[in-house]
Amino acid sequence: MRQLWGVMRKEFVHIRRDPRLVGYVVALPVVIVLLFGFALRLTVDDLTAVVWDQDKTFFSMNVKDRLIQKVRLNVVEVDSEDAIREKLRLGDAHLGLVIPKGFSRRLANGEPTTFRLLVDGTMPTLAQAALMGTTEITDDDAVAAIAGDEDGADGKRPREALIKIEKAILFNPDMRDSDFFLPGTMGIVVMLVSLALATGLVREKEQQTIEQLWATPMSRVAFVAGKLIPYAILVTADFILVAGLSRVVFGLPFRGSVLGVMVLAALFILAMLAMGSLIASRSETQIQQHFMNVFVFILSIMLSGFIFPLEAMPTSLQPAARLIPMTYFVEGVRALTLKGSPVADLARDYLALAAFVIGLSGLSLLGFRKQVG
Repeated sequence: MRQLWGVMRKEFVHIRRDPRLVGYVVALPVVIVLLFGFALRLTVDDLTAVVWDQDKTFFSMNVKDRLIQKVRLNVVEVDSEDAIREKLRLGDAHLGLVIPKGFSRRLANGEPTTFRLLVDGTMPTLAQAALMGTTEITDDDAVAAIAGDEDGADGKRPREALIKIEKAILFNPDMRDSDFFLPGTMGIVVMLVSLALATGLVREKEQQTIEQLWATPMSRVAFVAGKLIPYAILVTADFILVAGLSRVVFGLPFRGSVLGVMVLAALFILAMLAMGSLIASRSETQIQQHFMNVFVFILSIMLSGFIFPLEAMPTSLQPAARLIPMTYFVEGVRALTLKGSPVADLARDYLALAAFVIGLSGLSLLGFRKQVG
């Protein structure tokens, strides 16, 4: 028993002498609880709808007002269906509605009218919410309210649906969950492997071989690059493997430029290796780096839009998502694979990842100081 107590006491002393580790152990659970409690929501209250109103009458105005007040949509008006599709492709809106000419006349005559509804199916959760919201303009009570007659014609409910919806799901017609998750999953694989391999830099510290390297004429750039280039080759091979599996096994479409996907992935790989290098420069032990890796991993999953819609997060937290490389990779790879967006439309994502590569690399190099024996 005395021996057991002696070993336990020794370990507690080691833990107490490692304040960073204690901080990680305390901070990580707190951050996770706060994120789940305050930041994460599966429902979105401020979806954006693009409306092409060809009728432009009092009754069509009632339709738009009902979308705003009952469905709580942010309504943006455009002048063509092509403009609706462009807004959906760019991610500026989640659904589009076409109100045809003659709607008011047909409504007054008790004739049915078909509205065309276009929905971005990239994120099935948002698409389902958008489709559910259309009941607020198609059921009998809604039609009566739009027509300004709460009791319906002649005091009776309409016997026939006067507003019908012709829906078109864009980018993910079957609303497959796999098409939504797989592009982000490729990023998760890159992040996990990159951060795990970067622990090799900390291992040099623990084994005290880094001091021998610093005693040589080798520069910090050569040291870090020499350690990370082999890792980059391995991570690239992993990305090609998971991308191939996603395409062959699960039928993930690659509607955009394959070269664009590879360049985006290359920038993300370099950014994550640079982040791993930065964490290594600030860590003295592999267990410290492990806790920091877990911290980065959880933040990336929760705030990048990989699982939870960015639009569902509190406005105050949405800027934090823009400080995570995973956010730009997820946005870019989904646009390239599912929407077939041209590379030019994703300039922000490419530039942001390039900025992360430069910034994180610079900070990591500053963190590795040569030590004179």
